Amino acid sequence: MNITENLSVFNRRFADEWLHLFPRGVIAEQSGDGALLFRGPVPLSEDPHHIGTHVVVSLDDEVQEALRSAAAAQREEMTQNLICNLGTQVEAMYSMDNIGTNALNIRGDIRIIDGL
Repeated sequence: MNITENLSVFNRRFADEWLHLFPRGVIAEQSGDGALLFRGPVPLSEDPHHIGTHVVVSLDDEVQEALRSAAAAQREEMTQNLICNLGTQVEAMYSMDNIGTNALNIRGDIRIIDGL
């Protein structure tokens, strides 16, 4: 998997807003497909140096296209709605005491933009 610390504008804004939810040592990275990964030490792991993905935040293709094609003011409103909605989902579902072999996956779909 291709992972980088160079984040897209959306992922940087999301990480700046919500990184505080995670334990010390967790950082924001981006996968090759554009998903935002919150990665860091895994508590209660047999290997104290084990690094894993705690949460993955991604946007459906339809959402990405809507953001690309929107006028600046509309894009900003959609971005704020996505950051608030998806961040609230992370806040509600993430527990550093319940990290398994699979990361918590949060996916933004068009219903968030449409307000459904």
